Amino acid sequence: MIKRTSGAILVTLFAGNVAHAQDKGAIQVGKFDIKPGLTTDVLHIDNVTYASEEADEIDSWVSVVSPKIDAYTEFNGHIIEMGYRLERGDYYSTDADDYTDHFAHLKGDFEINDRNRFKGVATYEAGHDERGRRYSNGFGNELTSVDTYKNSEVGAIYSYGALSAFGRIDLSVGYEDMDYDGDTELYLIRDRSTTKYGAEFVYRIVDGTNLLLDADRNEIRYDYDANPANPLDSIENRLLAGFSWDVNAVTQSYAKVGYKEKSFDAASRDDFSGLAWEVGMSWLPYSYSEFTVSTKQDTRETNTTGADYIRGTDYAISWEHSWVQRFSTTATMALMNDDYVGDVEDLREDDTKKLTLAADYEFRRWLTFGLYYSMNDRESNRSDIEFDRNVYGLTAKVTL
Repeated sequence: MIKRTSGAILVTLFAGNVAHAQDKGAIQVGKFDIKPGLTTDVLHIDNVTYASEEADEIDSWVSVVSPKIDAYTEFNGHIIEMGYRLERGDYYSTDADDYTDHFAHLKGDFEINDRNRFKGVATYEAGHDERGRRYSNGFGNELTSVDTYKNSEVGAIYSYGALSAFGRIDLSVGYEDMDYDGDTELYLIRDRSTTKYGAEFVYRIVDGTNLLLDADRNEIRYDYDANPANPLDSIENRLLAGFSWDVNAVTQSYAKVGYKEKSFDAASRDDFSGLAWEVGMSWLPYSYSEFTVSTKQDTRETNTTGADYIRGTDYAISWEHSWVQRFSTTATMALMNDDYVGDVEDLREDDTKKLTLAADYEFRRWLTFGLYYSMNDRESNRSDIEFDRNVYGLTAKVTL
């Protein structure tokens, strides 16, 4: 899957209100507004498989076609959204990297009364890892096809407390299942399920300043263990405390710092306990220009047989600017530090930099053209994992 910017999925769907019915470009069918769209990209990639200088780098032109359809309806103040998107990528120089991905989601936003709200979401992805990504770091050229998988996730949030009240609480629960299509041990060890629980308490200290208390728990279970006596099954508990500030229309920010614990079922695995944080700020010097910065430290699941987990620290900064009514640009810089932790000697330490530059011109309300460039660079203590990668792209987005 080719992405101009990193996406996230279930969190993104929860993050805002569902698009309101009667959007421009929608077709009304009964009580539903149907909104189709089509995105096409033409790209040039100079290192398709994320190969190091020690390996052969493959460059290729790529075409990506992605039609989608979304449906919305509203009743008694409740909003329902459902959608489907297909993405087909064809590489002109290497058939091994061709792919077809499918994405579907269903979301409901229910306001029972001013004190009680409920959101539910379900997502499904029949996706892929590019050759050289995740579990094939350093040997992407050896694969004859991309790694395909099925990922499904369901989640719900119950909120108590009026939005204007001094205090409110959000209770969440979710379940995610990751299943790779391969049936050999190399693929079976990746399959896992995660049960998620969370609670967040928000208390307004003064107008524009809130106290935040955030607790969550993840129960991670792997379907297959290469070494049954030493499984990767674990339980994660995290507690963060901090503040959010929204004192004017120019600056919004948040900072949460706390404690994270990851405990493995196997005594021979290295448990983790230590600092975790989430910090971010957005600044709008003008209504048409926005800067955002963020940083996060947490643990990630390992993608190699040698490590127990990954200790990750991320930094990101972006600038979005509308130069005129129809023309806008976006610049994003991200830095990621991954330390692989375990008993094996010479574990990986990776530093990855990603720069994305994009420009979009809205030729018509229903037609947008764009240009973008992406640079991805990884430095590591293992030379076969290092890579440099550049992507140049032209995109067109069409709606009704």
